[in-house]
Amino acid sequence: MNQRKIGVFISELRKEKNLTQQELADKLGVSDRTVGNWENGRNMPDLSLFKPLCKELGITINELLSGEKINAELYQEKFEENIINLTANNKKMINKRVKIFSCLSILILIIFTILIYIYNFYELDVKYDRRLMKCSFNDNILTYKIIGNSVLNTSYVERTINDKKYMFFHSTINIYNKQHSNWEYGESLASTVNNERIPYGFEWTFDKEKNDSQKVNVYYTNKPLKEIDKMTNEELQEELEKSFKMCSNEV
Repeated sequence: MNQRKIGVFISELRKEKNLTQQELADKLGVSDRTVGNWENGRNMPDLSLFKPLCKELGITINELLSGEKINAELYQEKFEENIINLTANNKKMINKRVKIFSCLSILILIIFTILIYIYNFYELDVKYDRRLMKCSFNDNILTYKIIGNSVLNTSYVERTINDKKYMFFHSTINIYNKQHSNWEYGESLASTVNNERIPYGFEWTFDKEKNDSQKVNVYYTNKPLKEIDKMTNEELQEELEKSFKMCSNEV
């Protein structure tokens, strides 16, 4: 089935009838743009329009599908050929729509899976809140506490400048946990840097031996720890001014 040939045929017959595209469109209940698309071979008339279109143009459906007038001797042969072509075209259209629907379904499933993953696992940075984060030194043993919230994922990095150790703590929270942050359980929904579970009212103690040899200053930073870990000593000195000093074993 040659859409281009059919389009030229429709255009010629329309002009023979002294009809404009708009006039033919009005008779068929479509837009003039639709008629223009037929005549340019961009698409075919809908099956429901075959009969009224052929009536307006004074042709048979067989002639419409052939894109030409047919003499009696070839009519049956053209009819059979057009039936085969029409069936093949309809099958292609159905297969195309099935492929489009399948691709869209897969795309929607992928997007939905990504959204679920983000909701459950994507972490948000937690700003410093002195009501939640506490630290202290007792006999040179550092104790870091998370008070009243067991859904914060907490980690830290250590940096040494001029024989002084700086510990930067930072907490994150998953979107899912943030949405359910009022659901407090005896078992924590979070973990520390060493993958230990955080119980409600978590208290993290660092051994005395680790702190005897040097001065330790503990800060909370609102920045991700990866950024802190990559900073030069000069950049780190500037960052100390922006971070929140929580405790120190310096006298």
